[in-house]
Order: sequence, then structure tokens, then C-alpha cells
Amino acid sequence: MPLQHIKDELRILGVDDARFKRGRDKWTRLVGVVHRGGQWIEGCLQAPIQVDGDDVTPQLTKMVKESNHYEQLRVIMTRDTIFAGTNILDLPLLAEDTGLPVIAISDSEPKMERVKRALQHYCPKTWGDKLAVLERCGPIQKVESQHGRTPVFLQWAGIPYERAVEVVRMAATRSRIPEPVRVAHIIASSFVPNP
Repeated sequence: MPLQHIKDELRILGVDDARFKRGRDKWTRLVGVVHRGGQWIEGCLQAPIQVDGDDVTPQLTKMVKESNHYEQLRVIMTRDTIFAGTNILDLPLLAEDTGLPVIAISDSEPKMERVKRALQHYCPKTWGDKLAVLERCGPIQKVESQHGRTPVFLQWAGIPYERAVEVVRMAATRSRIPEPVRVAHIIASSFVPNP
């Protein structure tokens, strides 16, 4: 569904993952926060994802499509494209499967050589496939989400770049990180790994 108008109360699903302890935890949570623009929360969602797995794209797709909020959602906004260690989100596939534009936000520029080494270390048999998914997510663009603030880095699918920037700027009401992603991160961080 093309995004025709960017309204202040556009419903955005902000997504981040909960913490986990590598080597002990096999699963963690994907946390979604339905946000109306950069203003207020309308709901929370969650789904399990495997640590160092390959299920973040289908799990997020299922979480979105089975949600009571699905019909009102206009954008999915994630914190990065890498979840639960090395579980890579396929932005174009998520946009296609949900029919919604997807924007991934990072507060620092991803260091691709470092990512590649981590993939090789933790996923020696599948690192090439994971890297291919990451490369399919497209270019990483530096964007000033708030005038005069440190830029954020974004990737996008199912939406023109200029529209993605408009959405990011509209939703960055309290910090340079858009509010839906910032709130999803706060809630996801509250889940403490099992002792």
C-alpha cells in the first residue's frame, strides 16, 4: 500500500529485540510498539525469535499480520536490521509480505567488516546466506532526523527514500531516534534474560 500522505498521527509499528545471554539463551523476544506518529502509544506486540537464528522476518510478518492493529498500520520502523545476535531482517521481503513500508534506523553507522566477522564467527555454516540478506536490504543513508542533531542511519523498503526521510523526521519528536523505535527499545530493554 503506497504511503500517499505523511500525517502527524500516522500509525507506526516500532520494533526492537529484548536482551539475551549468548551461549545460554536460545530465544529472545521481538517487541513491537504501535505508535501514533511521534506522539502516543496505542498498543504493544511481541513474538519469540531465535538467538542467531533465521526467523526474524517470518516472525515479524506474523506478528504484524495477526495484530488487531494491522489494518491501521502504515509503516514498520525497526531498530537496525540485525536482531538476536545474527538474526537478519529481510527488509524487502517484510515490505512485500506485509504490504507496508519498512524503515530500519540505526543510531550509529554500521561497521560492515565487523558485522561480517561476527557472522563468520557465530554462524560459520550460514554466514554467507545471512550476509546476502543483509546486502539485499540496500544502501545505508545518513539522515539528520532533527535539525542540528547527530544524524541517524537508515535503510528502507517499499517506500521512496524521500518519504522515508519525511516519516523519520515526523516521528523524531523527543530525540534524534524516532519515537516508535525509541519506545520499543525502552520496553524491549526491560526484559531481563533468565538468570
